[in-house]
Amino acid sequence: MTRLIEIELQKGIAVLTMNTAENRHNPEFLAEFNQHLDQIEADQKIKSVILTSSSEKNWSLGVDLAWMSQPTNTPEIISGFMTDLTGLLKRIVTFPMPIIAALNGHTYGNGSVLACACDFRFMKSDKGFFCFPEVDVLVPFVPSMFPLINKAIPQAFFNRLAMSGQRVGAQELLDNNVVEAIFANQEELDAGVAEFAKLFNKNRWIYGQNKTQMNKQIVSTMKKEDPAFIENVSMVLWKSLQKK
Repeated sequence: MTRLIEIELQKGIAVLTMNTAENRHNPEFLAEFNQHLDQIEADQKIKSVILTSSSEKNWSLGVDLAWMSQPTNTPEIISGFMTDLTGLLKRIVTFPMPIIAALNGHTYGNGSVLACACDFRFMKSDKGFFCFPEVDVLVPFVPSMFPLINKAIPQAFFNRLAMSGQRVGAQELLDNNVVEAIFANQEELDAGVAEFAKLFNKNRWIYGQNKTQMNKQIVSTMKKEDPAFIENVSMVLWKSLQKK
């Protein structure tokens, strides 16, 4: 059976390839992602991680709303999923090595949040938009997502994206320092990101310490504000999804 996320080891670099057409986030996706992070942490030879997609169209389109709207789901199941999702994001922002997003297609919603959680982002310019459509699909941001996104996106630019739902391309992301560089096509993106990933032969302890300190507002908000918000909003989401 094809896995949702494949892992390949390349001389100290772990390449995680999201492996479906839209790379939607659901409990199975989160479980596989965490399994791969477990494997990476257990292998001391790995120094950096690249997160990419096998789809020619999409990097990740975010939460799997088809799964979330299943009639067998309950508010408690939705709440548990949202809690697990923030748990994965917390793991990424404190992970003891760089996780580098190679955005090779459309990146929407929680896919964009996932990209922001990564330490660095690169994008190809021939295909793919970046977007926060939450304002149009009536899905609110969890509190910790605001400081998480702001570590990657300047506040004024994020305000425009979040309030409008506007799609932007690679050049505008580069102009606003959201991505490190852009590449003309897939081949150049793969080569450029691989070369960048080779720079990080760093001590894991210091890398993890630095990330944890830099991102402590994110972690603190996850602990103090996310649980009550998730409990409340999961009921609202459940009722909204059951009507569709």
